[in-house]
Amino acid sequence: MLLISAFATVVFHRQRVVALLMISVVGLMVSIAFTRFSAPDLALTQLSVEVVTIILLMLALFFLPHKTPKQSSPTRVIRDIGLASMVGVVIGSISYAIMTRPFNTISDYFLANAKTGGGGTNVVNVILVDFRGFDTFGEIAVLGIASLGIFKLLTRIPVFKPSSDGEGRPWALERHPVLLATVSQSLLPLALMVSVFIFFRGHNLPGGGFIAGLVTAVALILQYIAHGVEWVKSRMNIEYQRVVAVGLMVALITGVASWLFNKPFLTSWFDYFDIPLLGKIELASAIAFDAGVYITVVGSTLLILASLGKMTTSHRPVHTETI
Repeated sequence: MLLISAFATVVFHRQRVVALLMISVVGLMVSIAFTRFSAPDLALTQLSVEVVTIILLMLALFFLPHKTPKQSSPTRVIRDIGLASMVGVVIGSISYAIMTRPFNTISDYFLANAKTGGGGTNVVNVILVDFRGFDTFGEIAVLGIASLGIFKLLTRIPVFKPSSDGEGRPWALERHPVLLATVSQSLLPLALMVSVFIFFRGHNLPGGGFIAGLVTAVALILQYIAHGVEWVKSRMNIEYQRVVAVGLMVALITGVASWLFNKPFLTSWFDYFDIPLLGKIELASAIAFDAGVYITVVGSTLLILASLGKMTTSHRPVHTETI
């Protein structure tokens, strides 16, 4: 499947939408590979990222030509094929050499200490929010800064908006089909419920704040697609810049709180409590840090996608009929 999608991408690279769909097959195959090697967290993350990426690229492609002109000469094509083949052979050989030689792994350490040191049985999530929490905090900070940068770049930027598709057909008069609008509203509470479920189970089972944040963002961006920016804004007028800031602050405060107990920054804590009607449950400080990750991911994703979506609809030409 990877070979077929790669070959199809090369063949149809001038048809941007087809090429984009072919590239998305790569993400699906990577998700299957993660599942095969017992990494369901990464598989869920890859699938969620793939959906967000496709929506992002589709919005960006709206402003670009539907087909690219043929510019490369036969000599240049042969040269490019030779360079690509040479690089592919080198990288493939290095990868094969690394994967077929014995090496010392540190996975045994994390498997042995995930429960006793981080209070969770989901080793991947414990690594992200405990053992390597500082790395995760840096990653969500970069994500937040990138989303704010994209938002500022898109503000009041003059762009070309085509009035028809690649075949010269004008856009449909019905911008928001009734069926899509109805289905999207029905799916929203279900998607949010699944998101909450994935968030709270992440410390012991596949899930976590990052995946839950992407699920929430996809559910909300579907409302933008189905109903339009103004419809959503009138019902949920939220400044996503502040959401990003709140998420980063929650993660930062969680890390700083460990200083009150003379512990290093982002040192997690967990204990077990007997709560009436619920019984014995585990409470961990890592869930607060994961909440910061969740909020940042939701704010950053919606800030980027909603900004691009607003640009595609705010000055979209409206076709009228005269009788």
